[in-house]
Amino acid sequence: MSVNDELKQLADAYASKKITRRTLWKGAAALGLSAPWIAALEKGATAAPAPTWTQRKSANQTDKATTFIVAVEGDIDTFDPGNTVGSKTAQTTLQNIFDQLTQYPIVEKQAPDGSTYKTVDATQINPMLCEEWHWDGNNMVFTMRDGLTYANGDPIDATTMVAGYTRIEEGTISNWLIGMGGVIKDSSAFQAPDPKTFVIALTQQNPLTPKNNVMHNNSCMDPKEIDAHKTADDPWAKEYFKKNLATGNGPYKLDSYKPGDSITLVANDKYYGEQPKFTTVILKIITEPVQRVQLLQKGDVDFATLIPKKQVDDLKADPNLKVLLIPSDLIRFIEMNGKIPPFDNKLVRQAVAYATPYQTIIDEVYKGYAQPAKSIVPNGMPTSDFSAWKYDTNLDTAKGLLKQAGFEGGKGLPDINLVYRVGDDEQERTAILMQAQLKQIGMDVKLQPLAYAAFNEAEQAQTRDKLQFWLDEWISWVKDPYYHLSWLGQSQSVANYPNLNNARVDEIIAQYTLAPEGPERDAASVEAQGLVTDECNYVFVCQPNWTVFTRADIDGYVYYNDELPRYYDFFRTGS
Repeated sequence: MSVNDELKQLADAYASKKITRRTLWKGAAALGLSAPWIAALEKGATAAPAPTWTQRKSANQTDKATTFIVAVEGDIDTFDPGNTVGSKTAQTTLQNIFDQLTQYPIVEKQAPDGSTYKTVDATQINPMLCEEWHWDGNNMVFTMRDGLTYANGDPIDATTMVAGYTRIEEGTISNWLIGMGGVIKDSSAFQAPDPKTFVIALTQQNPLTPKNNVMHNNSCMDPKEIDAHKTADDPWAKEYFKKNLATGNGPYKLDSYKPGDSITLVANDKYYGEQPKFTTVILKIITEPVQRVQLLQKGDVDFATLIPKKQVDDLKADPNLKVLLIPSDLIRFIEMNGKIPPFDNKLVRQAVAYATPYQTIIDEVYKGYAQPAKSIVPNGMPTSDFSAWKYDTNLDTAKGLLKQAGFEGGKGLPDINLVYRVGDDEQERTAILMQAQLKQIGMDVKLQPLAYAAFNEAEQAQTRDKLQFWLDEWISWVKDPYYHLSWLGQSQSVANYPNLNNARVDEIIAQYTLAPEGPERDAASVEAQGLVTDECNYVFVCQPNWTVFTRADIDGYVYYNDELPRYYDFFRTGS
């Protein structure tokens, strides 16, 4: 029995009250876990401990040639690809564990500073797990590669895809993604006329479904694993896969996971493609931005995520580092829950928008490495339109709106907590500026930092009543305004966290999401943007540049639309 299996048995026995807390701790200690990790086990984590960080520091040159170390900002919130939305660490891990049926081809582009970088051509959809795909009327038809297996050796064919997509449709929030616009009525759309042929039968041929299908959310799990862990109350084993990573089919597999410390991936020796240059990847969870910077500068890590923009100029000047700056469609915004007082009042929401110090945030928090964001559809995406924007910073207007709402000078307001993610320097500094600015119009706001997993769990709660007022971000992985609006503007969307609810916006999205491109579709998008701006559940703060920080001897980075690094592409120069 493996360590993971023994830990799982201990955790399950404790959860079902078959053993005491003392027995749990004694058993976990015997398996080599220290106190912090036993505490994590007590809360539900079951993966085996990874090698300690101090052990990695003594890596020899051979290890350096084959080992890639990354400092990431947060922990895993879920290991279930069909139910992950918020944690970049979780999404990146899953993207490197699973391949999808198709993927975008890699091309070269030029950054604003004239340097070239690799990215993807989102207008083309290439085979990945399949060897070919085509349209047959309204149907997407995939011809599967021969000899595919999961990392444990279980075979993959068209029937595997049927089982995997059925779980996506019936047991995950990603059914919203794959079925966007109503193109999939139910799981009968997934068919395998023979082991080599997988069919997705759509109600309408459209440009969005093929692009949605490249994402890690549509990763297909091993049907044998689903069957092994399902229960009568949980037929898709969602609770199990929230805490346990399924066996993948991509270039890497999980070696170990130490909650709050590290995730270790190793090359999948059964991968159908070439083996990656880095056969070991260690994701070191470092919640403090300053520490991520220090580890990168010292060479203790090769790549670091979410580095504060205030560090960019210094890091660009370091000859031991590479810094890449790329314009991004990602929007950073403030969200206000339309179902929770006082933000159930549109006038209060608009008062916050007028009080927001946009240019100060761009200059002081992002050090100019950001552009204004004045619409739900970001600059750089087709039909983006800023004409309805009216919230340039004006404290007098903000005070007047608060008075109209019945809260003159802040009198009568309920308690207000502004929530942001721990480890995100820009969110923290923005929150501090917002707190000071809102105080000037009479709104006393308390700041509440939350760890990544806790933040994501609260934000994604089905009741949508866990957060009142918070900082967030969104990037749409498809450059289409209706894809984007479907996620953030449609009243029933699983990602419409602030409960924006406008009947006309819903009507526009329903009518035009799958419509052919043209002036009518574009004009309707502009109308919807204006309505969302007026509702003001979102206050669009800015669009930061995407920044990539690596050691100078690291090459191969590819910018994907989802901004999730594929470790398969990386290599160390001179090795």
